[in-house]
Amino acid sequence: MHNRGALVSLSIALVLWSLTFPLIRAMMGAVPLEVILTLRFGIAAMILIAMWLWKGKELPRGRDFWLTAFSGFCCVTGYQLFSTHGIKTVSSGPASVLVDTMPIFATVLSVFILKHRPKWRTWTGLGVALSGAALIAMGESGGRLEWNLGVGLLLMAALIFSMGTIAQKPLMKRYDSLGITAISFSAGALAMIPFAPNLIVSTQQVALRHLVTIAFLAAGPGALAYGLWGHALSKLPVAKASASLLLIGPLTFLVAWIFFNEIPAAISILGATVACAGVWLVHSDEHA
Repeated sequence: MHNRGALVSLSIALVLWSLTFPLIRAMMGAVPLEVILTLRFGIAAMILIAMWLWKGKELPRGRDFWLTAFSGFCCVTGYQLFSTHGIKTVSSGPASVLVDTMPIFATVLSVFILKHRPKWRTWTGLGVALSGAALIAMGESGGRLEWNLGVGLLLMAALIFSMGTIAQKPLMKRYDSLGITAISFSAGALAMIPFAPNLIVSTQQVALRHLVTIAFLAAGPGALAYGLWGHALSKLPVAKASASLLLIGPLTFLVAWIFFNEIPAAISILGATVACAGVWLVHSDEHA
């Protein structure tokens, strides 16, 4: 199988990302969200920089450096802040559907910017997978899709993450993915600091168990997962890599089912099956 290593990397990243929401939710109310995000990505950036220094690979320079930093502002700072504040005003079901539009944005942008030409299986698979995500959303929100002003924030989160993905893709052909991820994370973490002005004081008040959880989020779903995502993105077409993100929803409620005994609705299970079928269809397109 072609790109088997990339698919393994992508699979591990998806599993790690599926742990993020349940773990963050467990800390909500005890630790300010901006503090969680800033510490998580700050620690992850330091881990990635240490790995890059150990590996000794070349870093992007000049225009490529700033393009890499831009991808960090998009995928780390912009995505996290827009999605976080959007979720505050939109119920979880519709919110997941809105964020799951990211693969659509990424594929469309790849057509116009990267000149990719996905075939019918890719477009059909994206539509099927998004329909599955919508079914999951209906199951998790009691069958009601309620919309408000937070919709714009969540759509912006999906768009800005896809922009960061498109910015990274051509760089992956010229540089090692670890260096790209290290710079983007560092830029994103630095840009996050102004949104947590009481970071030092707040950190001193965080319980040890929460600090351990944040450290895991930084090392696992942070540095390791994004490093693996960078490797997968360097080997796979944008459509295939981004479509796989639609599997995070099913994986997340599977984690919640196993660890928090949150049994998903039957329609959510159906939606997860449909989403998986759609992602499989995208990956079956040899020309995506």
